[in-house]
Amino acid sequence: MKKLFIISALILFTGTVYSQTLKKDAVIAVSTYTITLQPGVTMEQYVDFLMKKYIPEYEKNFPGLKMYILRGDRGEKKDQIGFLWYFESLKVRDKYYPTESDFSDAAQLAWGRMDAISAEEGKYTVNSSRVFTDWVIK
Repeated sequence: MKKLFIISALILFTGTVYSQTLKKDAVIAVSTYTITLQPGVTMEQYVDFLMKKYIPEYEKNFPGLKMYILRGDRGEKKDQIGFLWYFESLKVRDKYYPTESDFSDAAQLAWGRMDAISAEEGKYTVNSSRVFTDWVIK
């Protein structure tokens, strides 16, 4: 009986520690991109740069959000790349992006700290076009 209790407690603890939940009124922003890579650059190299350098720098400069890379597997956006941003709340999203087309002063400062990594991104891409939607979790 004691072993069963300990095993049950461990399972419950493990599930609690490692599970992630999406909070009500958090914002998920999804952007898909059509990207033109620099000659000789592969999509794998670009994604590796994003994962190892760009995303950590972005998350450091924009507290309150997490960023993930998406890669189209099927459908209309197959083989295209996307980003998923998880803002902890509408308040956090609006702190940086108060409207669809405006950056706040906080975002301007954060983007200023991103100059070096943004310049490095230019080694991988020629240009890109973006389509996005922000989704509020209800």
